[in-house]
Amino acid sequence: MADSDQMTEPISDSDRLIAVLQACFTELSQKQDERTERLHRAVEALQPQPPVTDKKTAFWNSYMKLADEHDKEFQQKYSTDLDTALIFAGLFSAVSSAFIIQIQPLLPSPAPIIMVAVLSLLYISLFTTLLAALLAVLGKQWVMYYQAAGSRGTIEQRGLERQRKLDGLRKWKFDTVLQAFPLLLQLALLLHCPCIDFA
Repeated sequence: MADSDQMTEPISDSDRLIAVLQACFTELSQKQDERTERLHRAVEALQPQPPVTDKKTAFWNSYMKLADEHDKEFQQKYSTDLDTALIFAGLFSAVSSAFIIQIQPLLPSPAPIIMVAVLSLLYISLFTTLLAALLAVLGKQWVMYYQAAGSRGTIEQRGLERQRKLDGLRKWKFDTVLQAFPLLLQLALLLHCPCIDFA
């Protein structure tokens, strides 16, 4: 009797099914937790990293931001000035050439001194205009070369390259040279004015 009481009752099919389902559910739950963890890590990897806070990088970031603002104003100012100088020089050199072509055939063989002086002033005016045009073209190339600074390398390398070119502009008195263009064109105009009466 005692032995028969200690015998275990057989497990029913429904209990087996419940046990299997619980095992499956536990396994699915573990896999789901693993997938959730992987998904969280992937999302964190895609999020933007916080900016680097070391002083060197912060300095170059600030430098390049201010440099970009300065260079944008620099490019707008000098490109417009140089374009205007080139247009004026082109038109004025055409006018000066027309005056020279009109006056030179009228010179008698023993040319009076006044006529020689007028023709000389016209040639000097034309030369001054062409010199201003040449310098304006060189100025445009200089500005384009400067604008190409800092297009490659790390932010520090780009900043150093840009600063080197800015120091070069200052060393070669770029502002002073550009301010000479209007003076050259005004000089050419002043030399040309006395010659109008002889055309």
